[in-house]
Amino acid sequence: MSFPLLAAAAFLLPTLGLAVLAGLALLALRRPQRRFWRVVLWAHLALFPVHLFATFPLALGWVGAHLVGTRPQERAYDGPRLGPDGRIAVQTWASLAAEVAGKAPKPAADVLAAAQARARTIPSTDDVTLRAFRVEAPVEPPKAVVLLVHGLFRSAMELEPIAQLFRDEGCECWLLDLRNFGGSSRNAPFTAGLRESDDVVAAARFVRSQPGRERTPLVVFGVSMGTAAVALALPRIDGVAGFVLDAPIDDVPSAARRMLALDREGDARTSLRTTEPWVSLVLRALGMWAGVDVMTACPSDALATLPHDIPCLIVGAGRDDRAPWPTVQRLFARLPMHADDKQLWHAPDAWHGRVFLEQPDGYRERLRWLLGRLRR
Repeated sequence: MSFPLLAAAAFLLPTLGLAVLAGLALLALRRPQRRFWRVVLWAHLALFPVHLFATFPLALGWVGAHLVGTRPQERAYDGPRLGPDGRIAVQTWASLAAEVAGKAPKPAADVLAAAQARARTIPSTDDVTLRAFRVEAPVEPPKAVVLLVHGLFRSAMELEPIAQLFRDEGCECWLLDLRNFGGSSRNAPFTAGLRESDDVVAAARFVRSQPGRERTPLVVFGVSMGTAAVALALPRIDGVAGFVLDAPIDDVPSAARRMLALDREGDARTSLRTTEPWVSLVLRALGMWAGVDVMTACPSDALATLPHDIPCLIVGAGRDDRAPWPTVQRLFARLPMHADDKQLWHAPDAWHGRVFLEQPDGYRERLRWLLGRLRR
């Protein structure tokens, strides 16, 4: 609760500053000040709850709707690079920082040019233009075409490791930057997966429109916040062959409460911890600025409407405090698929959205299961 209180106090500073200037003017004019400061005191006592329950959530909601984007550590990302062995040379925050600082050599010019050439532009709703990267399959025709969707504050770079796991199984991969992230346009507000689901639908249709891909099985993958966009998009994508949700978001308000109330020892973000009623107020403010009703966004409801015969893999991590294991279990239990067509994997020692990094062999085994059950 300390963050909302401090924020409300900070919002008092501009008017207090004006009051001090006015008081100095009265002092210079040798006017009495007791009544003036009494009025200032009562006015600011009245303003404090206004800032606490209105100004603060409205401001934080505006920041969420208009300033959310990719972390600075990966804004220099310009596409997947393939090494001499034909595999993705996975990039990280550390590797990008070293290149930018001149502490590590950049790849050869032809490698960089090939990475940039993999970029495609895709029109979405709200005049948004998306950036996606096509990474060819090691075989032709591919076993499947996989559309991959990143998490909050990330970009297509996050998807490189899981894309390589799919490529190892003979798949073509499309790494998507959602609106406001990576190289996609920032002319529409962030909506926590609601309008971002339009981006997933647009990208899926674009992939399907590519020559020779009309009948290739389409698999959709999402991680963290990307799972909300994927889940809300899936009922609108015809003929999905299968999907994977890693660290899935059950419903947006609950996920936001967990994220804003994050309390980790040694984590600087704990100082920004926000609890109820401010979480709900912030979400309503975000929805107001973005023009959507974030409070009713429930990916698990959308998943419950899917056909019964779509193979799916749901992945949860034991150390995940943003998509905790019990919420993943509940989401899985609501899936209407036949028991043979859905699989739940619990990685007890993994962190949020890092299972494919920390347990790639187990991931590969389960992807093989999924790809072996695809609808064709």
